[in-house]
Amino acid sequence: MNGHYDYIVTGGGAAGLSLVRRLLHSGLSDRRILLIDREPKNRNDRTWCFWETTPGPFDHIVHHRWQRLWFHQGDFSPLLDIAPYEYKVIRGIDFYRETERVIAGAPNVERLHGEVESIRNTNEGVEVMAGGQKFSASWCFNSIFQGSIRKERVNYLDQHFRGWFIRTETDAFDPGQAILMDFRTPQYGETRFLYVLPFSPREALVETAIFSNNHLTPEAYDQILRQYIAGHLPGVGHYEIVETEQGNIPMTDYVFPRHNGRIIHLGMAGGDTRASTGYTFLNIQRRVEQIVQRMEKGEDPLAPELLPRKRSRIHDRLLLHVLEKELYPGDVLFRQLFERNPPARILAFLNAESTVADELALMRTAPVGRFMQALAAELLRVR
Repeated sequence: MNGHYDYIVTGGGAAGLSLVRRLLHSGLSDRRILLIDREPKNRNDRTWCFWETTPGPFDHIVHHRWQRLWFHQGDFSPLLDIAPYEYKVIRGIDFYRETERVIAGAPNVERLHGEVESIRNTNEGVEVMAGGQKFSASWCFNSIFQGSIRKERVNYLDQHFRGWFIRTETDAFDPGQAILMDFRTPQYGETRFLYVLPFSPREALVETAIFSNNHLTPEAYDQILRQYIAGHLPGVGHYEIVETEQGNIPMTDYVFPRHNGRIIHLGMAGGDTRASTGYTFLNIQRRVEQIVQRMEKGEDPLAPELLPRKRSRIHDRLLLHVLEKELYPGDVLFRQLFERNPPARILAFLNAESTVADELALMRTAPVGRFMQALAAELLRVR
């Protein structure tokens, strides 16, 4: 394992593996690639949720999909028809197996498991130090965030979560209906909700998500899940916890650099996480597609950010300010949006697919005064 590579990919998560897979399905499939990650991906360590109107590049490994979603807040409990969207979930283990299957058939892709120690630009391209070895390439695609965020200078909330994959002894779920957001849990001055993704009449993921910078112990998350199942899932009797997942997603308007010379940042490290929701998977696929299409044309991979994405960053900044500064209760805000807008309009907005007209319509259904207060504060902060 030595010499010069066409591309070095540092980080073997959703972003790095998606890029390598897309390259191997393109006119660049013969390029020499080095993929560096800390350790093999062989556990079902996460799930990715997203929604889209057409089949995507990983549609064949979607674990389950829904077109009807429940929303609960207080006495407001509609069953939403989200057509033309489908809400989809991909299990981490299925994604890793699929990408590994493609990579295993490509002799031009080499693997290295170890820590990435440094990445720097050179006159010839990039140089990467990893596992005590030095490698060079024309471009490096990096999804490892190596900087730091000064939280006091930006709007910042962690989305911390814990979920149980449960199996019941008797039929308890309708696999054709999922719960998108259920705010029927004590909020404690934060934005807290649960969601339920049924995969069969006896299997489901039940997860709690909290927008705050105050993390809980595993036991405290488990208590929320236990109380929710007992109080709001009446069909669930005795159940077994098959697997658990837990994590944290930074929700911030911090400007993650998309590139530094010939180092292209992807995933959360490249600003592909939607700041107001934490959703990342779909943005990664769009970015990867842009990059590969440009390189196939002989252009550099510095894909420009599209206008809808730029607008979404402004909306995210204001929403984060409202939630972090507790200008308006998050559960009530989301209720107003779902109560006064068709579901597809909200989902399009959260996907950065909405038109300006859709965005103006949404703004009119939000607490305008609080958002104007946030706008004034942000303008003052910029000055």
